[in-house]
Amino acid sequence: MVLERLYLIPHGDEILDCPNQDSRRMNDAITEMVSGDSADTIAIISPHSLMLSDRVAIIDTESTSGTYDIKTAKLRMKCIIDRSLSRRLKTMTGDLAELAGFVTSTGPLSDFPLDFGSLIPLSFFIQRRIVLMGQPRPTGTESMFAFGRVLYDWVKEADGKLSVIFSADQAHTHAVDGPYGYSEEARAYDSEVRSAIERNDFSKVRDFDPDFIRKAKPDSFWNMLALAGFLDTSNLKMKVNYYYVEHYFGMLAASMKNP
Repeated sequence: MVLERLYLIPHGDEILDCPNQDSRRMNDAITEMVSGDSADTIAIISPHSLMLSDRVAIIDTESTSGTYDIKTAKLRMKCIIDRSLSRRLKTMTGDLAELAGFVTSTGPLSDFPLDFGSLIPLSFFIQRRIVLMGQPRPTGTESMFAFGRVLYDWVKEADGKLSVIFSADQAHTHAVDGPYGYSEEARAYDSEVRSAIERNDFSKVRDFDPDFIRKAKPDSFWNMLALAGFLDTSNLKMKVNYYYVEHYFGMLAASMKNP
């Protein structure tokens, strides 16, 4: 199997609506990142899909579909779930993940709701089969790091070409008038995540205090732990393609460095 591409992609509406120069630059950066991606299947883990308390949810339906309104358009998407790959991932991850069905196991009703944290990043790609995962928010850090390590082993053993997307926005307390208020931790959190990617060293991120995370209010933290595990076991490196703060929350796009 070949790992086609590895991505960290944000999911703020603005990267599609493009209301300002930064959002337009982010859109351009992501478009360039994904250009030429020829993966047979895309695996995506989103903090806004099914959220179990302490395990990654791996969706096991025939398809996934959803609609989402942004200011400039109505997004619609339906994707076929690669169930054989999804079930293989569950086997390999054991207690770190759980298969999740919806309505029926087969047929037209076996269609899981596609969340905006998946739909927005996937909008940049030509449609193909997907493996859909929901990011949990466990109290400890080790389970998501361990999941990331196994996720890479799963990619290595899979047939065909696979791309992996970690869908994530960064801290959500950058603005006094934002919905979550302001904290000094927001800038510090985003800076450390950027640095971790640029230096390929997630040790500080893995040691973040829970109170620090609570104040910064990222949805990315648990996916960053999984990404750290993925990079640790693969020896791959990533680069930051673009970062900016959209009013109250940070958005960062990153991709795999060429060998």
